[in-house]
Amino acid sequence: MSDHELAHRSAMTEEEAQSRLWTVTEPGVPLLLTVTLTIRPDRLDPFGDALRKVLPPARAEDACLYLNVGRSVADPTVFVLSESWRDLVEFRDVVLQKDYYREYVRISEDAYAAPRVVTVLDVFR
Repeated sequence: MSDHELAHRSAMTEEEAQSRLWTVTEPGVPLLLTVTLTIRPDRLDPFGDALRKVLPPARAEDACLYLNVGRSVADPTVFVLSESWRDLVEFRDVVLQKDYYREYVRISEDAYAAPRVVTVLDVFR
């Protein structure tokens, strides 16, 4: 991504930024995001099991710089994932297509009590 694109990316709406994730073809563009998930109380156990299962292989991916998960102290149905990936294209085209990740998505999407909230970030320098 050119410096010009980076300068204008911060002026994008969140929806535009997320949409751009699916059109980038240039390798080496880093990805930094948070994902907030609100899980139905009756699906907390299956979701937690799926999350525990997906974290080790996802963190072992070469493109993963970090993948941290926190759970709200005030509301135990809310989880926040903080992720940094070395290469957006590799994350999107390789990691998201792997069987272990697809299984996690299948289980987690069934557990959502509200739409997930994805926030794409720029690295603050």
